[in-house]
Amino acid sequence: MSGKVGILCTMINGFGRRGYYNSQEIGLGRALARMGAEVWIYKGVRKHEPAGLERLPEGVTIEYIPMRGMGAHGYLDCSRLDRGLCGLFCFGDQQIFLPHVYRFCRKNGIVFVPYVGTAHSLHANFKSRVMNTLFALGTLRIYQKHPVVAKTEAAKRELEALGAERVTVAPVGLDTAVLKQDFRDCDRMELRKKHGFSETDVVICNVSRLSPEKRPLELLDLFSSVRGKKPFKLIIVGDGALRDRLRETIAERGLEEEITVYPSVPYEEMWEIYVMSDYYVNLNKGEIFGMAVMEAVYYETSVAAIAAAGPSVTLRGMKGHRMCETDEEAAKWLTAPYPPAEELRESAAELEAAFTWERCARVFLGILGGQKGEFSNEKGMAETS
Repeated sequence: MSGKVGILCTMINGFGRRGYYNSQEIGLGRALARMGAEVWIYKGVRKHEPAGLERLPEGVTIEYIPMRGMGAHGYLDCSRLDRGLCGLFCFGDQQIFLPHVYRFCRKNGIVFVPYVGTAHSLHANFKSRVMNTLFALGTLRIYQKHPVVAKTEAAKRELEALGAERVTVAPVGLDTAVLKQDFRDCDRMELRKKHGFSETDVVICNVSRLSPEKRPLELLDLFSSVRGKKPFKLIIVGDGALRDRLRETIAERGLEEEITVYPSVPYEEMWEIYVMSDYYVNLNKGEIFGMAVMEAVYYETSVAAIAAAGPSVTLRGMKGHRMCETDEEAAKWLTAPYPPAEELRESAAELEAAFTWERCARVFLGILGGQKGEFSNEKGMAETS
């Protein structure tokens, strides 16, 4: 296609944090650029963070926009949007401050396409119930009337149950451009020495926000249950509300020599964590997709993950990895014989072939081509290919 498209992410909770994640919006942006589009990413950050522009060599521009908001929900000043966009692909989920963006798009003939992993809050407190109500009164009505792209079949079923009628599934892709391509040539033992681990250690890693839904305290319970059955060590990469409780529990159980906690690791160094680890564990029962699970499979690290919506897609049929119904099943996987290296290599190749951003980009461009009349774009819609 030709023309300019936008990608909007108003989540200001650290989603796709600058320099620390395999950013979904950037991965999609690169795929669209490879198809000939000019891509501008509008990336919300918290109000105290700096604004800025970043231009990628592929023809993608990222504009970091400080936003006021409520919790993870950022409010975009629509004057920042280019009125000449052909379409705006929006990482929507249950974001409450999207109706005014939608109205701006309608007014200016810009096709608005939401991308949804979940349409409800994963928390069960009063604030979350209020957010769910606000979402139902605003953003949900947009989803019910117009095409929506869902990350998983589970998200599609949820949206259809809420009244959305035109839902297409396009899974999250893995942006291999930012991954370590030659990791197999690296000295794994040297990486272990760098991080204080020995050749005989059996290293488990977890990368997630330290919040209740990610279940970091339950991860400590799991580690305690397998401790001693192999020479296990645990690396946790993440920060959040449970930071102090996690450290206190580690100290109470005398596990300081066996558990390493990194509050953050720059993304260009994250490959080291995966490559030197034997296992990656994800205990989040509400995991929407799980980019870290995908990265672990790519780096041939055996994954044990609770069978939530995301891992149930990513790990389906993947040899050397295990979807688990319970924490106890994950413990059994960790203590069982390690899977063959050829199975892990085979699954890594399957993942790289199956989970590409090109698929999502094609869905987006197809919707742009089909929504010309509905959005009455007098500027004309670029052709899709």
